[in-house]
Amino acid sequence: MNFWKEIKSKTWIDWVKVVVAIDVAGVGIGLILGFNLHVFAFMLGFVTRLLFGLLYVFLAVLIFKRVFPQDLAEEEHREAVRMDEEIKETSHVVGRSFKKLVQKVEQVTDKTHEKIDHILDKSEDFIGKRKQEINEEVDKLMSNDSSQK
Repeated sequence: MNFWKEIKSKTWIDWVKVVVAIDVAGVGIGLILGFNLHVFAFMLGFVTRLLFGLLYVFLAVLIFKRVFPQDLAEEEHREAVRMDEEIKETSHVVGRSFKKLVQKVEQVTDKTHEKIDHILDKSEDFIGKRKQEINEEVDKLMSNDSSQK
């Protein structure tokens, strides 16, 4: 039979659709008979109830999209335009904040460089003076040492 060959080639999403369809059919038969006849929804307690509840909502949304395609498309378009505007506004705010942050970092970096330069200049002056004093002392010691001999 072709039916069995087709079942083997189905993807996992197709299998999810089949399981939901079987459960929906069971609920329909249960409504006719006056019973709560979920086939899979109560199998593992609240986990499968939650999962099948979400799948039923997705199924309902798909049905509404098939029945009212234009109305939903226009509403989604308006929502998408609004979201695009919010994204642009947010990106401008983030951009301005980032520019301010970069300016602050530049200022701090400049101040830090100035302080480091000042410290290096002072240390260079200090070392230069000390080197000169050391040379003078060495010269004095050498001249005193040679005069004593």
